[in-house]
Amino acid sequence: MSKLTNNQLLDITAKLMSIESTALNVPGLHKAHNIIAKMLSDSGKDITVEHFKKNGIPSLLAYKGKTRPANFRVILGGHLDVVPASPELFKATIKDGKLYGRGSHDMKAAAVILTDAFCEFVDKTPYPLGLQIVTDEENGGHNGAKYQVDSGVRGDFVICGECGRKNDRYEIANEAKGIAVINIEFAGTSAHGAYLWRGENAILRAMRFAEAILKRYPVPTEEVTHTTVNVFSLSTNNTAYSKVPDHAALKLDVRFVPDDPNFRTKQHVASLIEEIDPQARITEFINFEAPIYTNPENPLLLQLKAAAEKVEGHTFNYVRRNATSDGRFFASKGDQACEFGIAGEDQHGNNEHITLKAFENYRKTMHTFLKQTIKTEAKNINTQAFMAD
Repeated sequence: MSKLTNNQLLDITAKLMSIESTALNVPGLHKAHNIIAKMLSDSGKDITVEHFKKNGIPSLLAYKGKTRPANFRVILGGHLDVVPASPELFKATIKDGKLYGRGSHDMKAAAVILTDAFCEFVDKTPYPLGLQIVTDEENGGHNGAKYQVDSGVRGDFVICGECGRKNDRYEIANEAKGIAVINIEFAGTSAHGAYLWRGENAILRAMRFAEAILKRYPVPTEEVTHTTVNVFSLSTNNTAYSKVPDHAALKLDVRFVPDDPNFRTKQHVASLIEEIDPQARITEFINFEAPIYTNPENPLLLQLKAAAEKVEGHTFNYVRRNATSDGRFFASKGDQACEFGIAGEDQHGNNEHITLKAFENYRKTMHTFLKQTIKTEAKNINTQAFMAD
């Protein structure tokens, strides 16, 4: 274990949780970012910390030495931004062996542990180990992880410290649905509101489209493993009550599975839209990012699973999650990623919490995993060198 005790890591977590690091509080994002940067500088290790900034939003990438590796073998990924909450939730509270407050489960505690594990092992791994900490995951990730990926950051295996499992569920997400957020516009014909037959109502066209796509992708009443569609916005630029609107816009949030033929590419999506309404027009793909899929036999994934099972004393299952993490930006480049965080409950809710035991076990698991990779990766490197000779 590192020089820091569990209580010291909990103190750092509590300090982070006191910061209202929401999307609209950019100074708060920088303040949280600086706390992790200080952890890295205080480690005393030969670490380079690259500070990225896009649209005023900070993120960092840390690694051993002075030169960024062309490709990391393992990247530990976390985010420090949180969703808004009432003021009392920005205070860490420990009660009955649980840590309560915004960011406890999603995911400031995990970010602290991943940073600590990185500092402990960065100079011991025989492979390039990276730490990526961002501050805009909850707001889309485009100014953080995506910006870094677009800047050339790559990793064979990315562990996103995302929550998602309850205290009594033992799982690693090796799959997560892709995301497509689409703005679709509809044109009509304007007319006086008293003479409806002279016009064509664009809002009604949009509503018929929504009904048609939800017929193909019905709103589920329980957790499902197939593609889902959420119509989250319907708007018009019309402001006159006595006018038939000639414009309407519909926004869709689609969470799609890898084998859905309608969402393989943007072109496939466009074909689906045209099939439903040939006159509908896609004006923007606000998001279009690939699903996460990591082969269950991936050696690093198997080692993470084995480490978690050794620490927890339970079998871990592989699952597909309905939401997705920053790992999708790496997946879109062909890298493999998974989601594995601290056990807890009620992320984004008023009762958000983790158990202190889960905090401790997550730390033990990450250390166990990295220790094991040191042995196996060193063996692989030696084998490759021998075969080359």
